[in-house]
Amino acid sequence: MTNKVENRREHNITSAAKNGDWTKVDKLLNQPIDNLERKKRYYGVTSLNTTVSNVGRVTELIDLYPDNTYNPVEQILIKERNKCLYNALSKLPEEELHIFLEMTLYGTSALQLTKETPFKSHKTVKKHYETTLNFLKNELRKYF
Repeated sequence: MTNKVENRREHNITSAAKNGDWTKVDKLLNQPIDNLERKKRYYGVTSLNTTVSNVGRVTELIDLYPDNTYNPVEQILIKERNKCLYNALSKLPEEELHIFLEMTLYGTSALQLTKETPFKSHKTVKKHYETTLNFLKNELRKYF
């Protein structure tokens, strides 16, 4: 289904082609793409293939982003590190693991953790957290 604009553009293309005005034909054929690019600029949409520099050689935006893939040696080291971390964390009692993860990852306060754990004092929770930190430092000292 076509609309008035497309019909008019098709009519102008055929009449320009009959008259031999190829620059006008080229302009009319590129018009939808130009409109789309203008719309993208208006909304701030950019492509990773956008050329950002022509000095020396063409540089596209994607060339400026670092490659986050690891080489095989790095992958082995990461796998080994994760295994070591998993082994160290699996040695912790459930309550101490919960305290450590909540305080470290989520920033939960010791006072809040008194409501979630069987420990009634925030000082006891802090002591368990410090004990867990010291244990992990000793366990992971071998690796790091």
